[in-house]
Order: sequence, then C-alpha cells, then structure tokens
Amino acid sequence: MSALSTSIMAGSRFLRMGLPNIRVFMALCSAGTTGAIVGSLMAYHVISSGYNWILYLVFSGVMYMAMVLVAKPRRHVITALPVNVRDSYVITGSYLDQALKVYVNYGVRRMGLIKAWGVMLFGGLISGLLGIGGGPINMLALYWAAELPIKVASATSNLIVGVTAATSGTLYWSFGYIQPFMAMASVIGIVIGANISTHVLPRARGSTIKVLLLSIFSYLAYRMLISGLRKGSILILPTSVEYVTSFMVLIITLGILLALRRYVSE
Repeated sequence: MSALSTSIMAGSRFLRMGLPNIRVFMALCSAGTTGAIVGSLMAYHVISSGYNWILYLVFSGVMYMAMVLVAKPRRHVITALPVNVRDSYVITGSYLDQALKVYVNYGVRRMGLIKAWGVMLFGGLISGLLGIGGGPINMLALYWAAELPIKVASATSNLIVGVTAATSGTLYWSFGYIQPFMAMASVIGIVIGANISTHVLPRARGSTIKVLLLSIFSYLAYRMLISGLRKGSILILPTSVEYVTSFMVLIITLGILLALRRYVSE
C-alpha cells in the first residue's frame, strides 16, 4: 500500500515532466507483475514454513551486489545521437536535465532490455515474497541493465513499483496480511515525502541522486542482513540496537559518498 501511494503521488508529476520512458515501462511491467504474482503466492507457504529468513539474507546479498554495479562510472550522450549509434538502440529518448541545463539523449539496446527484463522478474518475485515495492532491484534493472540515466531510471521505476505493488497488494489483502489502519497512517507521511521528491529529483544533479541511492542500498542491505540473522536465530540483537546500527550505517555511508561525490559519475 505504501509503495502504491508513492507511485500514484509522484508518477503523475513525473509524467508531466516527461521523465519516465513509457516504452521501457510497458516492456518491463510484464516481468515485474509476473514475479509479483508468483512471489505473493509463494509468500504464504514460505512464511508458514519458517524459512523466510533466508530470503532476507538473499536480498541483502543482492543489495550489496547492486551497490557495486550501480557505482560503476557511466556516461550519457548530451548531444544528438549519431545515426549509426541511434540505429543500434531499440528504444531511444531524451529529457531536459534542469540541473545541467541541457537535453540528455539516451538509448536502450536489445540485450540490455532482455537483461533488465530478467532482473525485473527477480525484483517482482522478491517484492511479492518480502512485501516490499521492489524499487531497489528495479533501479538495478533500469540503471545497470537497461543503462537508463539515473533520473529516467528513478521516474520509470516509480511507475513500475506501483504496478507490482498493486498486483502483490491485492493478493496480500486476500491473505489478510494488510492492516488497513497502519496502511492509512503510513500513506499520510508517504504522500508528503513523495510530493517533496517530485520537486527535488528534476533539480538535483545525477551524482547526488546516485549518492542517496547507494546510501539507501547500504541501509537496506545491512538491515536485511541483521533481520535475516535474527529471524534465523543466528545472531540475537535487541531491536533498538538493530535500528540504531542500521541508521549509523546509513549516515556513515552517506557521509563518505558525499565526500567523494566529485568522483561519482552522473
């Protein structure tokens, strides 16, 4: 429900700005939706079997791997794409980067789209199994596999998250896993945050967005690792310690990356 609220609130504004790539969205939605349906149907059996802690460890490992892949330097064409280069892409697009004050042209190759479809399928599966929106893995699919610019990847991921969340959320509702009052309470804060993000994203530099993204990845990876170890009775920590150490990881990672932001590609 929270992921769906974010997508609805921010998606309409991003669409008016022309940031999401609708063709990529339509091509990859089937993967995310299929994975979300399978994951949601598996969730009941996995949770009842008591082995869901393994999923947390797997997700943590994927997040650490995603940090390495997303951190790799990338370059995008800021002028018109040459004809011989443009013909090698199956999907092309452009957007106005308000921070750089230029139009950025980009393209998606067939192999990149196929890779992104596979990653998105896995993202939808994890989304259905763990009850998350799947946004971090969507970003891995769009930014690393499809090689979209970071702003386009963020805006397109926002739309895909809404579709996968609506799919898995319907099944979770039928299973009785959704608490309506908690969902409504979270929506209030999410709507405010999503509204703020729609004003910040277009004006922020790509390197700043990547720094924030990597910091969130580090937080999720550590949090899922600790949660998995706790649920599997491998490492017992008080909940307060888990929250405090996770927040410290986020702040330390953010501080280090901000200090090194000049070396982070757009």
